[in-house]
Amino acid sequence: MLTALLFLVGIVLIGGVMAYFGFNEVLTVMSSADIYYIVIALLLQLGMLLLLAVRFVLISKRYKRVGFWDAFKISMAGTAISLITPIARVGGEPLKIYLLKKKIGGSKASAVVAVDTLSELASSFLVLLFVFIAFFSDIPGSILPSFLVFFVVVAVVLIVMVKMLLSPDLLRRIINWGSQKVSKYTKVDKKDYALLFYKAFRHLLQDEKVVFSALLVSFVAKVLEFARMWFVFAALGVLLPLDVVIIVWAVILVLYLVPWLPGSLGLVEFFGAGAFVLFGIASGVAAGGLIIDRFISFWFVLVIGLFIASTFKVPKEVKK
Repeated sequence: MLTALLFLVGIVLIGGVMAYFGFNEVLTVMSSADIYYIVIALLLQLGMLLLLAVRFVLISKRYKRVGFWDAFKISMAGTAISLITPIARVGGEPLKIYLLKKKIGGSKASAVVAVDTLSELASSFLVLLFVFIAFFSDIPGSILPSFLVFFVVVAVVLIVMVKMLLSPDLLRRIINWGSQKVSKYTKVDKKDYALLFYKAFRHLLQDEKVVFSALLVSFVAKVLEFARMWFVFAALGVLLPLDVVIIVWAVILVLYLVPWLPGSLGLVEFFGAGAFVLFGIASGVAAGGLIIDRFISFWFVLVIGLFIASTFKVPKEVKK
């Protein structure tokens, strides 16, 4: 009920964004979009989602090869849950672990999901760092602070995660605390889960081929994201320069870190469109293009992911 209410608020905010940039103008722009280019953008988004499943397969095969279709379903279900949490791209990790542990065991599943998440964070950090250095002179001054905040937040998150994941004692305290809570509702086996996870995680990180492959797939997926956004605006008759696409993509990535409504609804649409306006794109085209892009990158993915998630039998605790 609460999630539905938050989505309703987000939709109202998107309507407010359209009104701010000119409701009729935005609708006119969107209705004039070339469907051929929109289909290409949809296919690029689908290709990116398939790559995330490929990354999952590559990481997990160190223990036991997970079928591509299973990896795709697990990845999509987790992604959908992440999209409906206030801070995107992290809320679905417990669900991924739960679904994967049936195939390779809990500690190994946790290690696979941890490496998968770290590769996503690390690749995002490196791409944004590249954008910041390569296009520094092209980045509007009003956007620079958001880049700096992102660098600090992600750097801290990466350092804390790696330190925690590589510290058996710290992991043991966290897991023991969680086990005490869970034991009130279900029986918990007396195992050293921290040590089991630590060994599995180290085992994965020491495989340079796995780490390199995961990062490479992550980078290719981001290239498809850039291409998707370019084709969306090409559908509106605007051929965006590469630096504009990458810089605005980076701004949207930063916005995802802001605790807000599910998928940062309203926030991404407003500030993302505003970033395009700073680069000289007409306001109606900026807002219309971003709303179409969000339909593909958020709503399209959410519907598919939730449909797939509904096919799994998932405990209520995990769904939350």
